[in-house]
Amino acid sequence: MKSIYLLPASLAMAAVPVFARQPAPVVEQVIVTGTYHPLTTKQITASVSVLDQASIGQLNKTNLADLLESVPGVLIERQGGPGGLAVASIRGGETNYTLVMLDGVAMNDPGNSRGGAFDLGSITVESIERIEIVRGPQSAIYGADALGGVINIITLRPAEGHRQTLSISTGSDDYQQAGASASGTSGAVDYALQARVRDSGEPVAGSTAEGSEINMRLGWQPVDAHRLSASFRYFDGERTSYPEQSGGPEFALSPRLDHTDFTDKSTALGWQYQAAEFWKSQVQATLYQRDEVFASPGIAPYGAVPPNGADTDFERQQISWINTLGQPGTFWGNLGVEQRREAGDSRGYLDFGMLMPTDFSLDRRTDSVFADINSQTTDKLVLQASLRNDETGDFGNRSSARLGVQYQITEPITLRANVGNGYKLPSFFALGHPLVGNKDLKPEQVDSWDIGIAWTLSGQLSTGIDYFANDFRDPIDFDSERFTNVNREQVKTSGAEWQLQWRSEDGRINLRGHATYTDIDVKDNASVLTGRPQWQAGLALAWQINDHWRSSLDYQRIGKQFATSQHTGTATLHELGAYQRVNASLFWSISQSLVMDLAVENLFDTDAATAVGFPVAGLSARVGLRWTIE
Repeated sequence: MKSIYLLPASLAMAAVPVFARQPAPVVEQVIVTGTYHPLTTKQITASVSVLDQASIGQLNKTNLADLLESVPGVLIERQGGPGGLAVASIRGGETNYTLVMLDGVAMNDPGNSRGGAFDLGSITVESIERIEIVRGPQSAIYGADALGGVINIITLRPAEGHRQTLSISTGSDDYQQAGASASGTSGAVDYALQARVRDSGEPVAGSTAEGSEINMRLGWQPVDAHRLSASFRYFDGERTSYPEQSGGPEFALSPRLDHTDFTDKSTALGWQYQAAEFWKSQVQATLYQRDEVFASPGIAPYGAVPPNGADTDFERQQISWINTLGQPGTFWGNLGVEQRREAGDSRGYLDFGMLMPTDFSLDRRTDSVFADINSQTTDKLVLQASLRNDETGDFGNRSSARLGVQYQITEPITLRANVGNGYKLPSFFALGHPLVGNKDLKPEQVDSWDIGIAWTLSGQLSTGIDYFANDFRDPIDFDSERFTNVNREQVKTSGAEWQLQWRSEDGRINLRGHATYTDIDVKDNASVLTGRPQWQAGLALAWQINDHWRSSLDYQRIGKQFATSQHTGTATLHELGAYQRVNASLFWSISQSLVMDLAVENLFDTDAATAVGFPVAGLSARVGLRWTIE
């Protein structure tokens, strides 16, 4: 884990107070992804986007996947409603190439059948304070699992003084949510506590999700030179859905559903020590545990996918020691070591009329050393270089590197470029499953580069565009003829990401726009990659009507994409049509502490599919109340 603060790049979706009445001064922010030490926007070259608390409130979504669709470069693959799979691809890479973290703790489980892809439905949106997305391979910082990029979800953080919040909401299709939080500072101690329950209802037939969550964060700074921190999260969830590729509620030959019960537990401990003026040291330890019980009826007529299930346990332990040397803002570097231990155990079955066990158990250890150098000798030029070496046991030494440069040509125009590589170890499922596993799989690799330009036309208007190219080698795929996982030869992705931000002179109106074009080329293979549209775009408009009323309008367009289904008894490829959604929200500040909101999703009741036979949720509405005491 690299839970250190940095700032979004110039091309990032800079967070602006969405409902501010007057123009606010530009404030350089601090975020928690992709480097080892706090940095400003003028000190970072990576392509980073931020959804802060104001932006999340403006979008007013009930699920994390919808939030991430408003970020350039992020493509979402989903199976219908809240109980179905929802995973993120960055810049066209496989969904298990996206490292997902919560408060800096890695959440990917290499024991699942998606090769370690993280299901976004496991996160309660109401618990999120901000989301930070770094695009491009980040193995030079995080090691394995970050070939495509990183999504870091940050929950409530301690605030000055003391604040308590109660919230409740209800809506169409039996949606319900309730939560309470408290945060503050008392002397040398700061704290943040959250408890939430949510029932997502059944907006799509058969697709349900329920969950309860507890988050705790504590900090203690007895003297200026030392700070201790601790965090803990517990999430208990249950969901149902038609089986993946079954044809969903429209085409499935059987009404029987997948059932999943799971718990996520994550713990983090940290110690920061200012050893000297030019030397800061920190030790961080994290623990992530996931327990899941899954049962599926299979896909009728059962020839291709019989009934199956698994009871899986996974645990990841990480500890790192990071030393920051030099003067951040001029010339500085970071040196450190890290150890990661992972262990997974799965007790599963396939039902062919008689039960066939599919048990497997694997563990591995990775020992790492890393270093980076940063230079900002002038206000206009930033240079960054990172290098990491991981000793991965059976897969040998893996080295990862990243180089970046940012240059301010003129006051309104900034150029930046990055080049890097990364790798991903085969998942426990791909290696160890007794039916489809292959112990001879090689790690997946990527070489990547991007170049971008940011242009600030005025104090109210800014825009930017990135061009990227990725060369993925040895991607792991299922070979139906050999009925096992294999390494394919090569997949190339390239494309462009555009974004725009404008606010009116008085600050009452804010507009954000984005668009992503992704071209995917599979070498020496007749297949196509599914779940990744070539085009995606959107607009988000927020309007502060007066002191008590504000509103927002959100438009998203998802382009055509390919999907496979086995509801006919054999795997078939389909092209899903493009579709668009419009969502609207109205907020009423009843008093200084009480706010009511009304949200309408899929305002024009768009009829479309996210997978073959899995429709998007139709027109729905919900109302909520939030009471804050300070």
